Amino acid sequence: MKDHSVLNGFIGPNHQRIEDVYAYVKAWMQEHPNGKIFVGADSKVRGEIVKYATAICLWDIGRGVSEIYRNMSLPKPKDRFSRLWKEVSLAVEVAENLKELGEITVHIDINSNPAFKSHQLFDASIGWISSLGFKADGKPNSWAASCGAHKRCQ
Repeated sequence: MKDHSVLNGFIGPNHQRIEDVYAYVKAWMQEHPNGKIFVGADSKVRGEIVKYATAICLWDIGRGVSEIYRNMSLPKPKDRFSRLWKEVSLAVEVAENLKELGEITVHIDINSNPAFKSHQLFDASIGWISSLGFKADGKPNSWAASCGAHKRCQ
């Protein structure tokens, strides 16, 4: 049996702590067989601390999205690259632990437009996520990261 302890600390739609995220998502998928799983992460720098948020967005097509999330605060890394890569890593880590439950799309808060600084990580992030067997998308199409996770790290 896989150790899903990496999924600890998630909060549900009614602000309840979810003890077993894997079982929660599995039950949701059984209730919504046409549902889709999206995972996204974002961060906000607050002085010398970075608040990271990871969101699991469960989309019941035609009915809306149910979201669960986890926040964590870590010391501010030395550069933007490290902070953004941590966002990608957090989303991938969660997706890896849920992959047995269905197709997962990982959304990254990294811009596909070269005019933005975050673009420096776009190709590497999309390539890594895709190589693991997940669908991947970045800004402007990464709503699980830029909306779901974003509101949780503000």
